[in-house]
Amino acid sequence: MVQLLVNTCLLALLQAVIPNHWLPLSALGNSENWTKQRLELMACICACAHVMGTLLLGISFGVAGTKLSHTYETYLHLAAPIVLILFGVAYFLVAVRMWRSDESYEQERRIGKIWMVGIFLMMLLSPCLEVHDLFIAAADYGLNNILLLAMFYAMVNISGVVLLTLLASKLAGGLYAKYSDTGRKKITALLLVLVGVASFFIH
Repeated sequence: MVQLLVNTCLLALLQAVIPNHWLPLSALGNSENWTKQRLELMACICACAHVMGTLLLGISFGVAGTKLSHTYETYLHLAAPIVLILFGVAYFLVAVRMWRSDESYEQERRIGKIWMVGIFLMMLLSPCLEVHDLFIAAADYGLNNILLLAMFYAMVNISGVVLLTLLASKLAGGLYAKYSDTGRKKITALLLVLVGVASFFIH
């Protein structure tokens, strides 16, 4: 069981390092001029969404002692990249429209909330499927140990995603400061699309 816990923590950490878990959020925070507090809150919420999607499947299959079908795994691996690419394209189009027309403060706030929901859904739809084998292995030790695995996975993954998001946002702050609001949004849109494409090959 100790080996399972160690493997779960390592996998959670490796998953947190994957760019599609923190780069879109840090880029969005910079282009939308979020405060540090808002970025921290959104990073925590989105990391929790990712963990929730993973644990709902992991615990379910751990208790049942079954694996996901190959077809279902394929669908899940495709969902997050497609959402991210569509998100990036929509973000670019809205940035161009806002550059050509004067948007009211209220309209910008509403659009900003839509972006938050989009990132949340992307994280929810990108569960770590690799951890499910560990949950299935933990089934031999009982439900309490499956839940213990889930707790360790959640703590390590959420901490990693939040820390990497804040670090990336700080490092990118200087780059974004050189551009106008529209320029920052276009850069973010490009990053979202590139990360989405890369996510087809990295998960």
